[in-house]
Amino acid sequence: MADETPIDERDADARATRPLRVMFVVTSLHGGGAEYVARSWMGWLARRGHEVSAVLTGSPIDRAHLPAGVAATTLAAREGHLAKSGALRAAVLRRRPDAVVALQAYPNLLLLTAAALLPRARRPRTLISERNLVTLGLRGSGIVHRVKVGIARRVYGRADHVIAISHPVGGEMVGGFGVSGDRMSVVPNPATAKVHPAATSTRRPGSADGIQLVLACRLVRQKRPLRAIETAAELQRRGVPVEVVSFGGGPLLAEVSAAADRAGVAFRHEGWVEDWFSRFAPNAVALLPSDREGFGNVLVEAAAAGYPSVALSGALGVADAIVPGITGELALTPDPVDIADAVLRAADLTLDGIDPWLRRFSLDASGADLERVLARTIGARS
Repeated sequence: MADETPIDERDADARATRPLRVMFVVTSLHGGGAEYVARSWMGWLARRGHEVSAVLTGSPIDRAHLPAGVAATTLAAREGHLAKSGALRAAVLRRRPDAVVALQAYPNLLLLTAAALLPRARRPRTLISERNLVTLGLRGSGIVHRVKVGIARRVYGRADHVIAISHPVGGEMVGGFGVSGDRMSVVPNPATAKVHPAATSTRRPGSADGIQLVLACRLVRQKRPLRAIETAAELQRRGVPVEVVSFGGGPLLAEVSAAADRAGVAFRHEGWVEDWFSRFAPNAVALLPSDREGFGNVLVEAAAAGYPSVALSGALGVADAIVPGITGELALTPDPVDIADAVLRAADLTLDGIDPWLRRFSLDASGADLERVLARTIGARS
């Protein structure tokens, strides 16, 4: 069902603004982090009294995940970029939004193309949102992805405003994609929206009872899940009992399982679990071993549940999702020795006093920041 988290009217960040007409352009309503953020923002704005609509670029309308009060249409039956752009242009002319917000690269490009096809007098404010570190993913990518990134470098600067998922992503937008710094904002993800308060956590700091290493990602190549097995093997060489638990699912499951058997590491696969952060053992440490991340929702979710996490310093975007020495640790390199060192440091953390930081990632705080960006971008029309 759509998220129905109530708005705290006492929240100082939930500031009133005149009702806006806002359209979102997303690939779908369900299936990934960007989709979750989009529908969370849609629902929040709709409950604030704004007129909210959604255009899905690649999937049918999933009514079970459509927030209340949001009208939706889909371009799934349209084939090709020009056909989808024309259909999006028609949707904009029909609904006449004040602003259109797109999330992820293809919806961003589709929106900017559709906006270019509109008469200037009928053109809404365009806001695009990049959710990943694009250039770190270029090595080894296919020609289609490289062409898409090349086009993005040329046209992202035409957007009226750019919303970045993290400060490293924002830096890439300014430094590599021609986005003006005064037209870029970092709006935190509503990463704590589905996490229960950490007051019920049964966590015990330290590694005296061993460590449950929680593999907090899908089992796909980009996330480098084999590093969890290598790290567990290194910890066992140091005399620390370790169990690796995966909640992600994915095509590398057999490869990860085989690697665990060869290394003598206990590995348990739980499959996709929505509330994975409520299944931790008292000695759990979450590990996100990927080479690049635009942000890392799972790192904030783990902290909100009362557990520390570890990610790689070179993943860059994770710097916004971990407070080193407070909520988790950043491994210096991808070497299992460095990751194991970070896991042991993280296991000792108490996660005291992090509530003010966590509130930055609440739905109210994230929605209020988005609302202000929308109001100011719309108000800047000359």
